Amino acid sequence: MPSLFSRVARPLLLGLAAGVMFVGAAAPALAAETANSEFVIIRPDDLLEDDLYAGAIKVSIEGEIDGDLIAFAAEEIVIDGTVTGSVIAVAPRVTINGSVGGALRVIARSLVVNGSVGTDIVVTAVEVQLAESSSVDGDVLAWVVDMEALGHIGRDLEGSQRSLGLAGSVDGDVDVSVGRLTVVDDLTVSGDLGYRSESTAEGLGMADVGGVVVHKQPLPPNIRLRALGLFGRFLVVLLLTIAALSTAWGWPERTVKAVGKVKATPLRAWFFGAVVMASPLFLVAIAALLLALAPPSASFPLLAILGPVILAALGVVLAVSLMAGIPTVGRVGEVLFRKLDIYGAILAGSVVVGMLWMLPIVGWLIPLVVLPLGLGGWYLSWQGKPERADQT
Repeated sequence: MPSLFSRVARPLLLGLAAGVMFVGAAAPALAAETANSEFVIIRPDDLLEDDLYAGAIKVSIEGEIDGDLIAFAAEEIVIDGTVTGSVIAVAPRVTINGSVGGALRVIARSLVVNGSVGTDIVVTAVEVQLAESSSVDGDVLAWVVDMEALGHIGRDLEGSQRSLGLAGSVDGDVDVSVGRLTVVDDLTVSGDLGYRSESTAEGLGMADVGGVVVHKQPLPPNIRLRALGLFGRFLVVLLLTIAALSTAWGWPERTVKAVGKVKATPLRAWFFGAVVMASPLFLVAIAALLLALAPPSASFPLLAILGPVILAALGVVLAVSLMAGIPTVGRVGEVLFRKLDIYGAILAGSVVVGMLWMLPIVGWLIPLVVLPLGLGGWYLSWQGKPERADQT
């Protein structure tokens, strides 16, 4: 009989991995090669007819990968050869001297592209250089501190940069938020050249723009912060939804019963959940009282004992909060969409609750209701035998 860990942790990890792949927009494979070593090297004459998942100090692709590459490196990822599929790369330095047939997704300190990318580039980095020899058939979306785009971009250039140097050609539009925009050499833009900046772009005389040049003022800081906050909440909702579906898949009977407890006794469930979530505050209050009553010579030993206990309780509450809302969103999905099974109800409820959480007025109330109510549902579900998984 599978253990509790194997039934819950394994599907949860698989679900989170699937979410990363979804966000990265790389096509999932049914099978793949996995390499974990100090150095992962595909030599010039090598042909790997499969996807490659690589984790190493350095990853070097000199041959050909007929599939996707997902690579994490402590120092550097270098592609001198060919990757016919998409690439997800996380490393301090990423260099593309060869060709990538699909999309390129990069998180790095430095990205250098001297070769070609078959679709688009999405990058978050400190420095990005798209050299004169670079060619990107699709869009370039870049959140970068300092960037040079000197090659060919087949569609649009978008994103935010502190400084941006432009040359070469852009077949679509340029629409960036930038601290300083400079046209460093001959530039051809088939569409519009739009930029948000406090200063006027330099070197526009070297730019041949097919549309119009639009200089817009930067967005107010509060709008940018709200946009980042909404994006962050969207990612949280996505990951929690994946975790919820994975938990329901690995633990269906208990999940059904927890949803049933939320339905049957919502006030009681919320009360029990609120008590559990507030337990670190109770411990802090007790610790403060003991320290106030204790003689000065005993204060440090008491603090040394109570401090780790409080931190451990806080860690437990934060950990269970990742699963706490599952019964609540499942119940919301049941109410709104009565014909759905438990998985459909959790998915639909997560979408609805996530949208409510993003609203500016009522959003702050959502965690105060969803988390204690769901946590209480889990607690009460341990009373009695679990129901069958096909119940809703």
